[in-house]
Amino acid sequence: MKVFIALLTIAALFTNFIKSKDPNNEMYATKGKKIAIVHYRVGKTDGVSLEIEKRKKILESLGNSVCLISGPLQDGADFVISELEFEHPEVVQVKENSFKYFNRNDLTTKELAEKIVDISDIIEEKFLRYHDKEKFDLILIHNIFSLGIHLPAALAFGRIAEQTTIPIIATHHDYYWERKEYATPTSDLIHNFLEYYVPLYNKNIIHVCINSLAEVELKRQRGIVATVFPDVFDFSQKLWVQDAYNSDLIEKVGIKHNDIFVLQATRIVERKGIELAIQFVKELEKQKDSLIGKTLYNGKLITKDSDIVLVLPGFTEKFAQLYLERLKKEIKRAGIKAIFIDNIVEAQRKTSDTEEKIYSLWDTYVFADLITYPSLFEGWGNQFIEAVFAKKPIVVFEYPVFKADIKQEGYHVISLGDKIDGKNNLGSPFIKHEKIEKIAEKAIRFLTSPNTNDLLEENFSIGGILHGKTTLQIFLKQQLNKFFHRKKYKKYLENFGM
Repeated sequence: MKVFIALLTIAALFTNFIKSKDPNNEMYATKGKKIAIVHYRVGKTDGVSLEIEKRKKILESLGNSVCLISGPLQDGADFVISELEFEHPEVVQVKENSFKYFNRNDLTTKELAEKIVDISDIIEEKFLRYHDKEKFDLILIHNIFSLGIHLPAALAFGRIAEQTTIPIIATHHDYYWERKEYATPTSDLIHNFLEYYVPLYNKNIIHVCINSLAEVELKRQRGIVATVFPDVFDFSQKLWVQDAYNSDLIEKVGIKHNDIFVLQATRIVERKGIELAIQFVKELEKQKDSLIGKTLYNGKLITKDSDIVLVLPGFTEKFAQLYLERLKKEIKRAGIKAIFIDNIVEAQRKTSDTEEKIYSLWDTYVFADLITYPSLFEGWGNQFIEAVFAKKPIVVFEYPVFKADIKQEGYHVISLGDKIDGKNNLGSPFIKHEKIEKIAEKAIRFLTSPNTNDLLEENFSIGGILHGKTTLQIFLKQQLNKFFHRKKYKKYLENFGM
């Protein structure tokens, strides 16, 4: 009889285990866990920060407690580790001595190794001290195991994975081998470090890629089998609209109501290809006469005094200051109107320390007539899916992941093609005039077509189905179940000698 009961118990356990894999079965949703989310920064307008905020909200909605851990350049972290910031002077020194691209050699190989270990020790000690207080059940780590920008952080959390039993879900948005600046290590020490820790194979780590190209390359480079999960957005939220808070935005930045508002919502970094947006706006300006007297898809009437304005709300990374200066030169050369408004835009609405109104990134989408997304490289494409949600026409350069994973989903876009035709004397990429001329013509047709709103609704439907909040909710439940339910049932089965 005891054997029979044991067999029935085992059968029931396996049945429950299978049910636990069903993300719609609320009985087996993991709840009441304390979860840490770790990144260099949180609460900003970069893609990773935005993805972290989505995960935090969903995990909390599932009944878990979430703590955000980051470096000091953040907004909303529950715990700050100063040494996690990748622009920390000593971290920058490590990075620039580790890769030939930066042409820096003020540390010997031995000194570099010691520096990596010293900074890593501080990060590890601070995190574990906080963990002793909070008792985390799970850590979600973003990009720390995949980029070459902060080797001490990779070592710190690698040792935490190796020396503790805390389960980790490591999401890799970008990889060092995808970036030219991290392509060539300065020594065998760094090469071997990257081979082992970036990213680290460990039984306590579930690896997540955000695109299929990265999944293939991670398996080829490291033998690591990863789950693919792309960027998502909450399509169930209220649509962004003009309201009492944001109604003064366009006047505040000097834009007229009948101007054509072209939004470049990304950060200011070189891989975003913002020069192509400048080139596109210049050509659109040349063809403006064909817009005069016409009404756009959103009801805006274009007149002779309408300007075409490129608006850039994204912040500039410190390492991209030279790129920012190059963009300003390109803007001046092109003779277009462009406005940088990062001083009044952040991830969320708030009031600054000087009592100035700060708008959210979403407020800028409300007033945009057209979104430019000319990135040369993206891990997936946060601003793309935001534009889909905002129901705005999108001008997109077909970067590799777009071609591999996004294009096939069937969105209606204005394509810049998938190849640049060269670089000018400032080092900026460009598209041949005859191509950009036709692209601008297509954009004008898209802006003024009576069918445009239907196409944008189709985009919204596709995005909501394939990249909505429910998709992320299901994914997070599945990942939590992989850890917590697997361990629970393994323990029970061991009691039966299995």
